[in-house]
Amino acid sequence: MWSSSSNSDEDENVVRVPYRFRERHDFAFLSDQEFIERFRLNRAQFQDLLRDLYPVLQNHSNRWYGLQPSQKMWIALHWLGNGGQYHGVCDMHGVSKMTVCRCVHDFVDAVNQIKFNEVVSWPANTLDIIQGFHAMAGMPEVCGVIDGTLIKIDAPSINEAAYVDRHGKHSINCMAVCGPDMKFYYVSANWPGSVHDARVLRNSSLCRRMENGWRPHPNAVILGDSAYPLKEWLIPPTYEDALNPAQTAFNRAHKRTRRIIENAFGILKEKFPCLNHLRVNPVFAGNIFKCCVTLCNICKPNDGFGGIDQPVEDHGVDVDNAPNPEEEDPLPAAAAAAGGQARLQQFINHFRV
Repeated sequence: MWSSSSNSDEDENVVRVPYRFRERHDFAFLSDQEFIERFRLNRAQFQDLLRDLYPVLQNHSNRWYGLQPSQKMWIALHWLGNGGQYHGVCDMHGVSKMTVCRCVHDFVDAVNQIKFNEVVSWPANTLDIIQGFHAMAGMPEVCGVIDGTLIKIDAPSINEAAYVDRHGKHSINCMAVCGPDMKFYYVSANWPGSVHDARVLRNSSLCRRMENGWRPHPNAVILGDSAYPLKEWLIPPTYEDALNPAQTAFNRAHKRTRRIIENAFGILKEKFPCLNHLRVNPVFAGNIFKCCVTLCNICKPNDGFGGIDQPVEDHGVDVDNAPNPEEEDPLPAAAAAAGGQARLQQFINHFRV
């Protein structure tokens, strides 16, 4: 009795401070240009993406003043396209720092789950890709260009040394293939920064499918820099012989065509400055990269190199979950080298006068 009475007296003396909600900001009044500057998508692209992600982003509780899916997308896109920290974005939207973190995670997971496989893939009309690459520098039968890029991250607490790249920074190594319109067709973003580009490719699902005979277009090849091995389907530049004008012409055309992937990475990081340094764990950093690639593809209009409405059977998703240093090339080295040399010679002969 005494205990019950004292507790009730204490409850009466407690001053309860009402929870005060921050003022939420409405971005509907922005002009079209201001909307793109803040969220990287135009209004039509935003609405299309909202329609696809709405079932995943909607609140499944009756809590008052909860965020709407459109507000979650505003917050996540603002952070992705701003490159700042959570506390900077939370003041812009009238939410807490934890809410910004939660919105970013929910949005990134939703985009990768619903849109990544649809958007990051070779289009149905791959002939337009072949013609687009050929129009650049005369390289025939090219269905994509490949390269890797380093995304800086904070030092992870597990296997920290594996993430130190050749520049002495902590990063993840992200590999991608793009087309002549700088749309991305394939992405692998689950390797530490210390891993060589050739190893990332060797352990990817793309390599396994190509070695097993699959091609986006019949008899097509991918161009890569000198970090990649020569294969029947992968052509790096060759050592140039000053007395062989065909090799000189081939290397010049190869360089002019391969630069597209470097331009694509530059545009991607300019559009989403968060990729300049991700202060998250390595796994989520890879997911953010895949999300930004998906959004970058959505931003690019369908300009004649093939659409994304009917993707072919191979998608950009890399099913590898962890590095496997024991894995070897699917084909014996001698057979792979012979097929690659023959294919390379065909390309050099193409440039003989």
